[in-house]
Amino acid sequence: MSTLSVMTAAEMIRDAYADALGARVDTSIDIRGVQAHYMKDGTLVIPGTNEFSDWFDFNLQFGGQPMNGHGFEVVPGDSGTLWHGGFLEHAQIVYTFAKGLRPKFIVGHSLGAASAQIVGASLGIPAIAFAAPKTCQSRGRMHGEGWVLNICRVDDTVCHVPPSFLGFRNVGSLYWLTPDEVHPGEDHKIEHYMELLTLPRVQERVPMRWPR
Repeated sequence: MSTLSVMTAAEMIRDAYADALGARVDTSIDIRGVQAHYMKDGTLVIPGTNEFSDWFDFNLQFGGQPMNGHGFEVVPGDSGTLWHGGFLEHAQIVYTFAKGLRPKFIVGHSLGAASAQIVGASLGIPAIAFAAPKTCQSRGRMHGEGWVLNICRVDDTVCHVPPSFLGFRNVGSLYWLTPDEVHPGEDHKIEHYMELLTLPRVQERVPMRWPR
């Protein structure tokens, strides 16, 4: 089975934000603010919101009306799993785009990481999710979770929402990156993840290729 370098995945996300994917892109979508790029090498790249402040301005409202007074809408999926409504809505658009393409890999960041978790598990495609929020309320492991790798920084607030005490969790494996100096809420950009991925202590513990 072919694998994808985690650093290469991060570089594609960085280039997507910089509008620098260029001729590597085969086809793209931009529907209701949902962007995704299918690359000529078969990778699906899903950028999200690179700025921490933008994440809260947009993503906590994406799914519509709050539920249970917590500010997060929860929607049942086809499997009966309860999903964050905004993340599921975003992922459904990406899923429709990806299903016919059958990408080799899926890469996402932030809101795109939420979609990468859901679409990767649903289609059984290796997915790498950077700065990944928690997407679902499900105690039991779902089919397809083994295909998903989440990489989060301990000081990235996005990775801690919606909160675990409300029953939310990530889909797939979860690896935490710890910087030498913690700056809560400031290190959401993909470049800050790439800095830590170059450290030997991180490379010893976190998969550098996926699936491993």
